[in-house]
Amino acid sequence: MPMQPKTKLVNVLLTNIPIAVCLSAVASWIGLSGAGIPQEAFMGVYVRSVLLNIAMSYVISFVVGMFVPAPKWGMAFAGAFGVTPRDGLKFGLLMTTVINTVYVIANSFILTYVNAIVINGAPMAAYVPAVLGSILPCWIVGFVVSFPWAPRAEKIARKLCNDPAPQM
Repeated sequence: MPMQPKTKLVNVLLTNIPIAVCLSAVASWIGLSGAGIPQEAFMGVYVRSVLLNIAMSYVISFVVGMFVPAPKWGMAFAGAFGVTPRDGLKFGLLMTTVINTVYVIANSFILTYVNAIVINGAPMAAYVPAVLGSILPCWIVGFVVSFPWAPRAEKIARKLCNDPAPQM
């Protein structure tokens, strides 16, 4: 939905908090669970990984949210099925499918590269299997988190910025 630039900024900042946290927690768990880390050290390594990934994911998601027209693509996708915002749940599901896919692809590709290749020194041959092993679980978690949270974040952003939602 159209919004003022300030509202868009606040909306993106709010929306990305739970997305960054949840994607980071899942991706870190997937990446570390098969890494052979001793059980007594796992939680410490996991917490450090999650915190680092939250910071990276938040920045990645901010860039995506501000500069990639995923909502416009989501609206077009829903429209291709003859679904409009008046269709409520159907529209939200279709729109979120596209937006979530964009966010998860960006996060999965970048975070997997940084974690597997840069930080852990895995060979490039490990990159594609690592992305493929994490992208579906991250997509599911991203969808489950973003579907109920994104509309709430938008309402909060609109209220904070005194930017009413357009009438349907």
